[in-house]
Amino acid sequence: MNSSNSSYHTLNMVKTSVYLTDFAVTAVCCHAIVSTVQHELELKREARFILLGHHLIYASIYFALGTLTNGFRLFSINSPRILCWILFVMQVTFAQCIMLTLTLMSLNTCLAICWPLRYKSLVDSAKNKITAIMWILAVQNPLWSIIYQSLNVSLADIIEKDNSCPSPMNGVASRYVGIAFVLLCFILIVLCYCLIYREGKRAGYFVTSNVQARKTILIHGLQLSFFIVPVLIAIGLGKKDSLTTLSLINTVIFSVAQCLSPVVYGLRCKELRNKLTKTKFCCCTFKTGKRNNYAFQQDVNLATAPVTDAHSSQVCHP
Repeated sequence: MNSSNSSYHTLNMVKTSVYLTDFAVTAVCCHAIVSTVQHELELKREARFILLGHHLIYASIYFALGTLTNGFRLFSINSPRILCWILFVMQVTFAQCIMLTLTLMSLNTCLAICWPLRYKSLVDSAKNKITAIMWILAVQNPLWSIIYQSLNVSLADIIEKDNSCPSPMNGVASRYVGIAFVLLCFILIVLCYCLIYREGKRAGYFVTSNVQARKTILIHGLQLSFFIVPVLIAIGLGKKDSLTTLSLINTVIFSVAQCLSPVVYGLRCKELRNKLTKTKFCCCTFKTGKRNNYAFQQDVNLATAPVTDAHSSQVCHP
């Protein structure tokens, strides 16, 4: 029993520390990138940077909520059970928003590259509805889980204080729906990247000025695998005290992947990176930008070559 309690305490301590660190890193990057996009009309007009901003905001809130819930468990805070349920529902909702924004970012790039003539009309017609649709999809599973959980217990149990901060999402049905949701998004993302690769190969893009696009797709795929696989493992296993070590490894891998999201989807884009060098947020990026200024000037001619057009502008080049 003492060993089990010690493992449980260690798990909560590591999770709280990791989530707090992720929140700090993601929030700083989010503030820098979102502020830059808001102040630069050239970036603000592009849907990919708007989606990136949403993605980082959702990730920051997710880690803040994760810090709270794991902190409640770590310090054995006697809080009403309904409060923990609401926090978990909000955390899962924002986690699903993260997954949906990744899917939309891939779909946006796919439309821009594969159907460039229809891209603007499609984006303009959907941009006012996409946020509402995303939230409706993201809130379904968590909302019905907490409603179902509430129907099976009395009001006294709902408002009773519990220092273990239980989750209402441990049911089998809830986990199956979560797995199906993640797999569906993953399939859509893979399909988008396959279409992008096929279009680039057909047009000869991957053997000329846009050879870096292949590298971008590989990096995105690696980052997505470190994001999706831990999520599937966590949902599939549920809460099992005998798998503390696996849970710790899972949490660390997932957190590292999320910390890298601002770099993978944001700072690797030259358009955004060069705007960030003019701000006070990213001193490291500023120094790198100064050091590589000459290399960037050489890339300008390449970027304006005839083969580089709207097809390739949606793929971020390092």
